[in-house]
Amino acid sequence: MLENHGAQLVCFSPVKDDNLPKNLDGIYFGGGYPELFAKQLSDNLNMRRQIKEVSSKGMPVYGECGGFMYLCSAICDPKGNPYPMTGCFPFTANMFSRLKSLGYREITLAYNTLIGKRGDTVRGHEFRYSDIAKPEDQKKIKTVYKVTAKAKKNKTDEGYLVNRTLGRYIHLHFGSNLDTAACFVESCRNYKLEK
Repeated sequence: MLENHGAQLVCFSPVKDDNLPKNLDGIYFGGGYPELFAKQLSDNLNMRRQIKEVSSKGMPVYGECGGFMYLCSAICDPKGNPYPMTGCFPFTANMFSRLKSLGYREITLAYNTLIGKRGDTVRGHEFRYSDIAKPEDQKKIKTVYKVTAKAKKNKTDEGYLVNRTLGRYIHLHFGSNLDTAACFVESCRNYKLEK
């Protein structure tokens, strides 16, 4: 879907590659299991620094679930051992031995973001064994969407935004709102023009 809107996809590994590919205009970190590679991700200091730097400069960066965890300050294993990550978000992702969340979700954007415009809805799902801890002085990180669980009516504020870096646990189904992919590509295109 991203390619259909004009994106040229460039793959790289935050585990194996020492540097980000050249001439990027945006980064998408999908889900996965970063806790299985926490040491390797943490040891790749050059990659972590580069991702933090491009995030600080306003490059569109989107991370969901495992990708979101990688964009946090650290991942702690179930024994409490911390592994530093990129630090784009000032949160710690704490791993648990039991499932923390599972189910379908619908998000409604409260602001214009790199994945859509205010009022847009996108569906997705959560499947995770971790939760984030926020430092007391960082609880005011901007949240940009409301989340509704399929079985519940109440909405919670989620979707964290720092600069143009957006992250949360929900795996979005871009096909549930065809404008989502277009909006992300447009955000990257606009960033390219700003550089």
